[in-house]
Amino acid sequence: MDWKGIVVHHSASHDVSANEIERWHKQRNFRTIGYHFVIRQSGALEPGRVFDQAGAHKRGYNASHLGICLTGRLHKHPPTLEQVTGLVRLTWGLMERFDIEPENIIKHHEQCPGKMFPWDFFMSEIKEGY
Repeated sequence: MDWKGIVVHHSASHDVSANEIERWHKQRNFRTIGYHFVIRQSGALEPGRVFDQAGAHKRGYNASHLGICLTGRLHKHPPTLEQVTGLVRLTWGLMERFDIEPENIIKHHEQCPGKMFPWDFFMSEIKEGY
């Protein structure tokens, strides 16, 4: 795959494993989990779809953008410091590996990854390390 960007999501649920999200997605007739990575509240990084498969996470972007999901209800509570740190590090690594520009890192939509997600701080960290 020729990855051009990254889409950041939240699970809008409690802290769940990538396996649990995969189960939910299969119940919705997905082949497997829609995201390429899941970041738990502890900061643990769990793999999802493999890199050579388009995601199933944002219509119109699945074949061009990797999907990363942070667990939690980020519309009600902020992510943990460990999650944000893990997301920044993962994003930097993916940017370097796939030559992704900061302007191609996007939210799933206006309400996702949640109003409590520190988007401006996250993007300043991304651009500073770029």
